[in-house]
Amino acid sequence: MIEQATDSAMRDPDGQAVSRLAAIVFDRGETPDAALAAFIGRAAAGGARIAGLVQERADDDLCGVHDVRVRDLASGETLPIMQDLGAGSTICSVDPSAIARAARLVDRALATDPDLLVVNRFGRLESEGGGLIAEIGRAFAEGVAMIVCVPERYCDAWNAFAAGLDQKLPATGEAIEAWWRRVALL
Repeated sequence: MIEQATDSAMRDPDGQAVSRLAAIVFDRGETPDAALAAFIGRAAAGGARIAGLVQERADDDLCGVHDVRVRDLASGETLPIMQDLGAGSTICSVDPSAIARAARLVDRALATDPDLLVVNRFGRLESEGGGLIAEIGRAFAEGVAMIVCVPERYCDAWNAFAAGLDQKLPATGEAIEAWWRRVALL
């Protein structure tokens, strides 16, 4: 659980509460990836130093069985994150060893002292206390502005972890941009 003693929940110059931790909450029928990628492109073009991981798919499969990967924003390196369960498999299974490698990429991104850290997902592994949860907690404790994509089905676990110190956003470019404008003023 994130400790309340951090200074990541602050007030902007207008006195409005703003958190440096944003959770883009989305349900099964939508994905935050396109809006987030567009935002990252605009913010980087405006001079923001953005690091971390974004999720990508090579197909339109809702489960993402075929080719879900994360891309490191700094190096462009991609990492497949789903286990190969064989031909004809219709279930999804995240590869824990790939997530361990992704955690190293997030650590490397955090070491660059970015203006914004992007974490592709808070999913099943994180909801069970594993995955990238330590890296998310460390970045928050260090006061780094961060966006984490949270599927609706993991919101209860996220809420327990974030302890109300986050700002929930819909999966739209406008919402992400508005949050970032306020955070950039801090």
